Amino acid sequence: MATYSATNYLTTPVVTHGLANNMKAFYFEVACAAAPSTSDTINFGYVPKGFRLLHATIEATDMDTGGSPSLTINVGDSGDADRLFAASTVGQAGTLSSAIATTGFAYKYTDKTLITGVAAANAATGAAGTILLALFGIQEDATTS
Repeated sequence: MATYSATNYLTTPVVTHGLANNMKAFYFEVACAAAPSTSDTINFGYVPKGFRLLHATIEATDMDTGGSPSLTINVGDSGDADRLFAASTVGQAGTLSSAIATTGFAYKYTDKTLITGVAAANAATGAAGTILLALFGIQEDATTS
């Protein structure tokens, strides 16, 4: 069981710049020493209290290099492990997706929340790689706690 974390995942989100309801973006890059497994944890980073998610994009390098790839990745939070992406196949061939789960679109975080990931299915032929996650939304509350 491994834990992979973005280099900035412990950073407290700053939302005081700009006006409320202006678009905010969060970017997380996680290097994985091996393909994530169902027992691994991926820590992307925090979104602040009051952040309403409007769009997300996930990209990964090819972390399942065999002829019949099976790696899928969930991205969510402690309240819903696949709130943002459910069984995304981006790690199977090094692709990108913005097909956000319906549970994530327009979801408002009521507290500072860690965005996490986990493999929903293990890789058939795993390889080290990188997962990129970008979140876009509006800040509806002025506080960051």
